[in-house]
Amino acid sequence: MGYRLLNFFLTLVSRGLILTVFMPLACYAKAWVAKQLGDRTAERDGRLSLDFRKHVDIFGMVIILVFGFGWSKEVNIDVSRLKKMKRDVTLISLASPLTYFLIYVILRNIGGALLNISPDMLILQCVWTVLYKAAYSCLFFGVVALLPIPPLDGFHIFYQFSWPKFRRWYFSNYQKITTWSGYILIAIFFMSSITDGAFSLLDFLASMWRLLLDRLVFFGK
Repeated sequence: MGYRLLNFFLTLVSRGLILTVFMPLACYAKAWVAKQLGDRTAERDGRLSLDFRKHVDIFGMVIILVFGFGWSKEVNIDVSRLKKMKRDVTLISLASPLTYFLIYVILRNIGGALLNISPDMLILQCVWTVLYKAAYSCLFFGVVALLPIPPLDGFHIFYQFSWPKFRRWYFSNYQKITTWSGYILIAIFFMSSITDGAFSLLDFLASMWRLLLDRLVFFGK
């Protein structure tokens, strides 16, 4: 019973870090890249800030605290202010997921290094658990962001390199696509439960990214 309560508390702490530190950092990175490329829309919206209140979506915050996944406010950009649209939209869209991947690597290394100091010390085990849980949350946030499904960053990248016929179809069916995208994302999130643990697309994609990112983890593998 005591272990379950401690694990529950540490899980909440890790999710709190996601909401107050790591998610704002990913949003900041996207706003910063957009500014460097000539679009100050996100800056005017107050998104060039590490204050989590500028980035948090209330419903998305509750979902993160309860289920461990969710979303922030969308970072708006004005593509008309970009000089090279395909390149710049791609760079802006990559900023957030790559930030999450970088955070994953940093947290894994910090947590592993701390635990190596004294593996039996309870406080270090607790810190490692929080950082480990937060790291994997960041990994999954990065994976989700790169899915080619609107309104995710992966779709913005896909759209820039898509063919004209697809773009016309997308605009003419925007409302239906937006609605069905939500259903698809929910199905992806709960795929493990739907398949009774037989398959999870997010777990599969996360394992693929880990093959690359774990090469940069030098402590606590």
